[in-house]
Amino acid sequence: MMETTLKYQRGDVEIQVIYDDGTLSPVYLGIHSPAESFEVNIDRQDISAVHRMILAATQPHTNH
Repeated sequence: MMETTLKYQRGDVEIQVIYDDGTLSPVYLGIHSPAESFEVNIDRQDISAVHRMILAATQPHTNH
């Protein structure tokens, strides 16, 4: 399987996403800074839900 690594850096914060071309293996998400580090493997079937939730968190909130 072919593995792909994507990286984003802002100052001393680095975000990594690592995945392969398989359909069952999870997607690795790592967020690292000098003060703390967070790593998680996300099941592929949950990616779209996580994406929607992150997008919702970045939108202006309105009272319903």
